[in-house]
Amino acid sequence: MAISFLLFVPILLLSSTSPITALPNVTAIQIGQGDCSAYPSTYSTFGRSADEFSFTPDQVDNTSINNLTTGTTDAGLVVYTDNATASEIFCCDHGGAVEDGLGYKDLLFSTNATDNRLGYWAQGTMPETYTHEVAGVAQPGVFLGLANMTTWAFKQVGSVYQMRLLGPGQSLVVGEFKGFLKAVLPPDAYLYALQPIGS
Repeated sequence: MAISFLLFVPILLLSSTSPITALPNVTAIQIGQGDCSAYPSTYSTFGRSADEFSFTPDQVDNTSINNLTTGTTDAGLVVYTDNATASEIFCCDHGGAVEDGLGYKDLLFSTNATDNRLGYWAQGTMPETYTHEVAGVAQPGVFLGLANMTTWAFKQVGSVYQMRLLGPGQSLVVGEFKGFLKAVLPPDAYLYALQPIGS
């Protein structure tokens, strides 16, 4: 009995410190259709624009990447494994378009429905903003998605985590785990206006 107990204790300790959790079952509700009203902003423009925000993983099954910084590469929007790398800043204008910080390029979902990534593609679909409900209770935050889908697949590739939006019937491949993508104010943003929905 003593040997069995000693073997059992380390197993309990390992399981209690595991970074793996289960993604909650949420209902996605679209907000801010056709404007920028749902995106975080440091001033109120009645939805016409949003001046600066970034994206971060949220409630990911592998909790070690929650709240890490993000930016764009040739592979699209990615999560940096080193949080010392600052998040890329985005803005919103022109009827809800997400643009780079200077307003020159649009962040779009790719036209590949089986590998639906966000990036500065020549063609694609604008992302949409959503709130989440769990068992009818509204959850804090504004989440990125498309067509009522807000669950993303994350996978480490080298020094970044690549991500893709999971569509209907799509499942994870080896090495991927699920999570959400949240729009947030950058750490140094000075908030002096009314907070948008979900902030």
